[in-house]
Amino acid sequence: METLKDLPFLPYDEDAERAILGSLIVYPEITDSVLTKLKIDDFYLQKHKIIYETIIDSFNQDKPLGLIILKDGLEKKGKLEFVGGISYLYQISEESVPPDIALQIVDIIKEKSILRSLIESAQKIIAKAKNKESDINSLLEEAESIIFQVTENKEVVNYYSLGEVLKETLRIINELSKKETVVTGIPTGFYDLDRLTTGFHPGDLVIIAARPGMGKTSFALSILHHLSVADEVPSAFFSLEMSRQQIAMRLLGEESKIPLKKIRSGFLNESEIEKLTEVALKMMNAPLHIDDTASLSILDLKAKARRLKKEKDIKIIVIDYLQLLRSHRRVENRQQEVAEISRGLKALAKELGIPVVALAQLSRQAEMRADKRPQLADLRESGSIEQDADLVLFIHRPEYYKKNPSPQEEGLAEIIIAKQRNGPTGTVHLAFIKEITKFENLAKTSHNIEEKIYEEEQEFIKESEDGVDF
Repeated sequence: METLKDLPFLPYDEDAERAILGSLIVYPEITDSVLTKLKIDDFYLQKHKIIYETIIDSFNQDKPLGLIILKDGLEKKGKLEFVGGISYLYQISEESVPPDIALQIVDIIKEKSILRSLIESAQKIIAKAKNKESDINSLLEEAESIIFQVTENKEVVNYYSLGEVLKETLRIINELSKKETVVTGIPTGFYDLDRLTTGFHPGDLVIIAARPGMGKTSFALSILHHLSVADEVPSAFFSLEMSRQQIAMRLLGEESKIPLKKIRSGFLNESEIEKLTEVALKMMNAPLHIDDTASLSILDLKAKARRLKKEKDIKIIVIDYLQLLRSHRRVENRQQEVAEISRGLKALAKELGIPVVALAQLSRQAEMRADKRPQLADLRESGSIEQDADLVLFIHRPEYYKKNPSPQEEGLAEIIIAKQRNGPTGTVHLAFIKEITKFENLAKTSHNIEEKIYEEEQEFIKESEDGVDF
């Protein structure tokens, strides 16, 4: 088989590579901008890769870049003569271009690198396609993943130096410290929940689980309603159980406060029809994208999610629900299939860099207990769901199991944080309004809600100023 090295031509621009390296030596102030765009493998010539790698090393060690520092770094690696000696460094520094032009040249180098990546990716796909034992669905998924990485201009890196990780982490911490809110992820709109979780975070797999009738879909739609209508966050909802029209009716009910039963039956008076029309126009441009494909495999889901991320820049995905997803290949048992789906969802969250929220059914075990509250062991069909999840939320409504619930239990919902990889567990109380199938914050008025947020944020800021014990 023809390998990448055997190809007669690979696109690269030697002059552009020399110019950008020379500009980094002469104008070190552009290093920050260049390093965020160019990776070592974006350079084609090996000697240029080594020079650029040495520049990155100097930057990570906070050393002022210049000819002498670069020469010293190459000597320590034993690579000075390989790259052409000090004379070559002088030569490329003389070919430097002004900073504004240098940043344009970065695009030329990146373009050539992407073309080489496409050629390499095509070679990999061809090689796998020629393998008679290759599974066609796995091949399609892998091919799409490879091309997606190239089109998103991502570099597949297997390891990072501690210096790189620390610099990136300090930058994130510095950005977070400037925020005036405790929520650092995507807010759910439920203040007590956001306070304990700080929102849903990129790369996280969030599981929202409950027994049938507890309101999993309603809870998810309440979050999406807040995100897409109030905050205009691009979102995607994959509904394997309900039709898109049913989802739209629920969202209209949440926004209009008109009982869902009346909307579904059509027994509406003129003022209610006007109200629905008004809220529909308001919600018309909300960036919520709904897919109601009934039978969806994890392979199909990944493909659709990648396209939505590329075309709509979605920030969160919600799937209703996990056990209705299927594998794209035959597996020995259902537990193995659910485990494969769970791993696939976690991988998708990391690949797209967004939270993936999956609703899940619980087993009947919870209903066998006296207090009926769910536990992690109740996650149906696979312990791998608990293992793969970064955050597990259970929904429990005490009134559901009682013929005559107490006044305190009526309309009360418990959101149990059963697992949180990077935070505390606990229970949050919300209001559940049956008529419009909506979850809301337990607060008397919006004024009280705002006052509570302000107090919590002031407390958080005070703790930050006083210092935190680790």
